[in-house]
Amino acid sequence: MARNFSVLAEEKRCMKDHNRRLMAEKFEVKRKLYKALVRDPELPNELKEKHRYKLAKLPRNSSFTRIRNRCILTGRPRAVYQLFRMSRICFRELASRGALMGIKKASW
Repeated sequence: MARNFSVLAEEKRCMKDHNRRLMAEKFEVKRKLYKALVRDPELPNELKEKHRYKLAKLPRNSSFTRIRNRCILTGRPRAVYQLFRMSRICFRELASRGALMGIKKASW
C-alpha cells in the first residue's frame, strides 16, 4: 500500500510541474513586460508602483523559478540531464542496454 501511495505522489508532483511549465509559458510575456516597466528609470514612481502591483497579482506558479527539472521516466528531481530530460540512473541503464541512439560507453 505504501509503495502505491508513493507512485501516486510522484505522478502528482510531475503533473504539478507540468502545469507550472504551462502557466509560465502562458504568462511569460506579461511578466517580462511588467518587470521591464518596473526597472525603467525614466518612468514616474506612480506608474512603477502600478506595474509592480500587477506583477504581484500574477499567479505564483507562472514564475520560471518555480519550475523543477524532473526525469520524464521516474520523476526524480535531482541529477537530471537537461538534454535528455532523464536522470543519471535512467540514462546509464538505457545507455548500457543500447536503447539510446549514438550513446556508447567511453573507453580509452
